[in-house]
Amino acid sequence: MTTRAARAAPRYAQVAADLRAEIQRGDYGAGSAMPTESALCARYGVSRFTVREALRQLQAEGLIRRRRGSGTVVDPDGGSALRQSLTDVKELLQYASGSTYQFEPVGPVVLSPQRARDLNAEAGERWHLFEGLRTMAGHHRPIAYTAAYVHDAFAAVVPKVRRGETIFRQLERLGGIKIAKVTQDIRAIGAGAREAELLKVPRRSPCLSILRCYVDTTGRIVEMSLSVHPGDLFTYSMHIDEV
Repeated sequence: MTTRAARAAPRYAQVAADLRAEIQRGDYGAGSAMPTESALCARYGVSRFTVREALRQLQAEGLIRRRRGSGTVVDPDGGSALRQSLTDVKELLQYASGSTYQFEPVGPVVLSPQRARDLNAEAGERWHLFEGLRTMAGHHRPIAYTAAYVHDAFAAVVPKVRRGETIFRQLERLGGIKIAKVTQDIRAIGAGAREAELLKVPRRSPCLSILRCYVDTTGRIVEMSLSVHPGDLFTYSMHIDEV
C-alpha cells in the first residue's frame, strides 16, 4: 500500500490544478488577465520557479497565453474543452482534474470478441464492469463515457468500490497491491450507437478513444478503462523538455 506522501503531486502540479479548475469554472473570463507571478507566489506560498512551472503547464494545455510585456491572459477557447496534459505519470493519474466521473457497477461480464478487440484482451475472459459518464461544470453534455473493467481476481473487493475515488486507487487499498505501470493507447473512432446516445452526439461523429491499463508489480493488468470523448470536447496535449 502506498502512503499519502508518496502519492502527493508536485507542488507546481497542485498550483496548476487549482488554477485550471478556476479557469474551467469561469472565475477568469476569456481574454482576462491572470494574477501576476508575484501575486501567485504570495497566494500559494511557493517560489517563482514553482509558479512558472505551473503556468507553463497551463500554457502547454492551451488554457492561457503568455506574452512578454503583456502578462498572462486566459485563452478565449481555453475553457471550452477538457484538456489533459501529459508530462509525467503523476499528471496522468490526475486525469480529468476539475471533472467528475459518476460510475455504477454493472456486474461480472464475459468479454465478447468485439469488446476483447477494443481492449486488446482475450475473448471469453471474465471481468467486473463499471460504467458511467464524466461531466464538467459548465457543459450541457457529458465529456466522456467510460467503461472500467476490473480483473476477476478482485471479485471479493469489487462490491466495496465506491464513487469519489479512482477505481485503481481503491483496488490498491482494498486488494493490497501496488500499481507499477500505466499503459495508454489513443485512437480516433466514430461514435457507435451507445456512445452517440450517451454523449449526445451524432452516430459516427469523430471521437477520441483512450484505453488505459493499470499493471501491478507482478505484471498483471488489474484494471482496464476505455473512455470515449467527443472530438470537440477533448484535447490531449503534452510537452517534452529537451535534455
